[in-house]
Amino acid sequence: MSILGVVLRLRPEDIPETTQQLATLPGIEVTHNSGDGRLVLVMEDSEQASAAAQLGAIALWPKILGTSLVYEYSGPDAPAPEAHHEPAQGWRTRLSSIDAPKT
Repeated sequence: MSILGVVLRLRPEDIPETTQQLATLPGIEVTHNSGDGRLVLVMEDSEQASAAAQLGAIALWPKILGTSLVYEYSGPDAPAPEAHHEPAQGWRTRLSSIDAPKT
């Protein structure tokens, strides 16, 4: 199982069409749209393709000016895609529920 955090760079006028295309791909969630040509994605492996393969394919789309991999996790201890019921951003909620250590 792999999880990627990615920033896509494109022209602002290409955002609507690109977000529609991304919405059709399994395991990809647009988590932030700054409106200035940057999209933040969380990508997970799916049964159809690995997150890395999908990132490579997206990087070749004509309207994509650049991609930046800003986070990567790969490991066998993550649940299999068919057992995964939490949205990609669910880790944020889990972290906010952890108490900070007392000093």
